[in-house]
Amino acid sequence: MKPKTSPAAVLRVLLVVITVFLVATHLLAAPSHAAQASLTWSAPTTYLDGSPATPSGYKVYTGTVSGSYTKTTDVGNVTSYTESGLDDGTTYYFAIMAYDASGDMSDLSNQMSFTTPSPPVTPTYTLTASAGTGGTISPSGSIAISQGLSQTFTITPATGYKIAGVNVDGASVGAVSSYAFSNITANHTISASFTNVSYTISATAGTGGTISPAGTTTVTYGSSKTYTIAPSSGYKVADVKVDGVSVGAVTSYNFSNITANHTVAASFSAVAGKLVFATNSGGPDFTSSNGTLYKADTYYSGGSISKTTTAIAGTTDDTLYQTRRIGSCSYKIPVPNGNYSVTLKFAETYYSAAGQRYFNVNMEGIKVLNQLDVYALVGKNTAYDVTIPVSVSDGVLNIDFISVKGSAMIEALNVVTR
Repeated sequence: MKPKTSPAAVLRVLLVVITVFLVATHLLAAPSHAAQASLTWSAPTTYLDGSPATPSGYKVYTGTVSGSYTKTTDVGNVTSYTESGLDDGTTYYFAIMAYDASGDMSDLSNQMSFTTPSPPVTPTYTLTASAGTGGTISPSGSIAISQGLSQTFTITPATGYKIAGVNVDGASVGAVSSYAFSNITANHTISASFTNVSYTISATAGTGGTISPAGTTTVTYGSSKTYTIAPSSGYKVADVKVDGVSVGAVTSYNFSNITANHTVAASFSAVAGKLVFATNSGGPDFTSSNGTLYKADTYYSGGSISKTTTAIAGTTDDTLYQTRRIGSCSYKIPVPNGNYSVTLKFAETYYSAAGQRYFNVNMEGIKVLNQLDVYALVGKNTAYDVTIPVSVSDGVLNIDFISVKGSAMIEALNVVTR
């Protein structure tokens, strides 16, 4: 085999073309590997001594420092090669070495270099998110985001709070629980505000006492509220209902850790023996010997007035029996619901015999006296009192005097609790 000399001088000048291809659009500032470099060279035909040369293949040397190569690629018996996966904005250096079938190697060819383009700079914008007391917004603070991307924010109230409103770039978008920025091309702000969840307590009191505070009170989530129930003079607490359910005849009630609307209602009943009404039928105000004030005739309908100056036996309160309302008539007396004793006062000052005047009395629609003949019971010009128990459930005590023979009559009446 004849000696061969290296074809290096030939190869040293044959690396003549580098073509770079970009194969992706760069949106991020981070380094990418999107560039390619295509190398071409001419195959040597002779050794340096002039004998024919037939290369068996080539090796491509690549590096990022001139004259220093960190990558060697055996590309086989070709005269072109594409180096891919190159970093953006980086200078690369290339050289070629040929080898023949005997393994003889040439020197490195001439070196060529190429700098890959830097990726385009994508604009970045800032989204600033904040939340007031009573909740959170996520993500929060300043968020950097590239142009064209989207970002969703979640607004969450804390326990006992609700979203009051959300402002985007200073303009309200309502009390929304999420908001999305899409295709971002500018800086933005988003802020969330919150308010306490509130509830109402409605407090009422019936006749005969008070509840405090009364009416509708607004309270916040988790708070407490105490109510005081006080009966008026002559009354007692009958019952207290909370949300329609009895809690007993209590004088105070506390709502704690409030998480809903509520109602509280107090009712009262008169203490036994308390005078709630007294009237001098057909006459003016009169104070009896036991200190009871009988008001001038009131709350009546029907009948007419009759008077006498004759002394009345069986009483020291003659004046109370000397005026009367006669004929069929009625009294409708407003009283709290409850149980009462009604005393009716009579005196027969006109007839001098039994069977001349008798009449019926109804209370709350029920007959309580049937064909009452006062003369037959006590005679003429004599006081006759009768006390009758009655219950009232509609706030009005109804008493009806109904003529049967002659005219019905009533001299006075009083109502006390029992």
